[in-house]
Amino acid sequence: MTDCPICGGKGDGSYRATDENCRCSAEPFGYATCRTCKTVFLTNPPADLERYYEDEYYSIPSLERLAEMGAKESFKVEIVNRFASGKRLLEVGPAYGIFALQAKRAGYDVDTIEMDARCCAYLRETVGVNATQSDEPHEAIAAMEPHDVIVLWHVLEHLPQIPELVEAAAANLAPDGILIVATPNPGAAQFRLMGSHWPHLDAPRHLALVPPEALAGLARRHGLERAFVTTGDPEGRKWDRFGWQRLLMNRFRSRLMQRAMFVAGYGVGLLMVPFDRREMRGSAFTMVLRKPAP
Repeated sequence: MTDCPICGGKGDGSYRATDENCRCSAEPFGYATCRTCKTVFLTNPPADLERYYEDEYYSIPSLERLAEMGAKESFKVEIVNRFASGKRLLEVGPAYGIFALQAKRAGYDVDTIEMDARCCAYLRETVGVNATQSDEPHEAIAAMEPHDVIVLWHVLEHLPQIPELVEAAAANLAPDGILIVATPNPGAAQFRLMGSHWPHLDAPRHLALVPPEALAGLARRHGLERAFVTTGDPEGRKWDRFGWQRLLMNRFRSRLMQRAMFVAGYGVGLLMVPFDRREMRGSAFTMVLRKPAP
């Protein structure tokens, strides 16, 4: 039993998981589920967590390739455009800048906070956006000018200080500004079925999987109102497919079989659409939180 990093409630041991996605080690990791807010969180994070992020995790593409990758995720800019009231945008954890490049080309004045030094150099010199190197984004945000939009695309689950990040983001947002978070959904139908083998548990890189209601409650404490939430957007559907593909791929070590399972998993994902698409049971959710104008 341990304390929840989101609400401070007591957690009960729920899962023992190994690093099935990257196989950096065979060490088991324990996850607990908060009795109060139902956040699922890692109870024994390794002291050397950085070694679980393999070099190819941040394999940097050419600018042309980056633009091609971004074209497949144009829905992210669309959701920002739908809710944003201004053009000052901050992305936390952009890696090499798939979204940052799209946002810049859509007319946003883009700042980023990224922990990887190579990515920061690439963001500044090639993507052409501002980059602050930091592994404590809540502190970096506190030193910045206000933004109209702050986005975290599948970054929240990697952060050890989520409440501090939400507080800093809320303080930084301009009136009528928005915070957009996309993150794995611990209420997912896949999680109930797959348990500790669910690829989105991603031990030990994912430190906490926060339910939508818990995230909205945390945001409310800092003056943010939930404007939108879904698991059925293109981002969520993509991660539904990934769950089935990766589950099958992780059963094999040979690259040939993994490629075969990637294809097979796509087919399984299509068959399981009715299972995954039930209301708020998808593998990931996207939430928009707004700071009301005075």
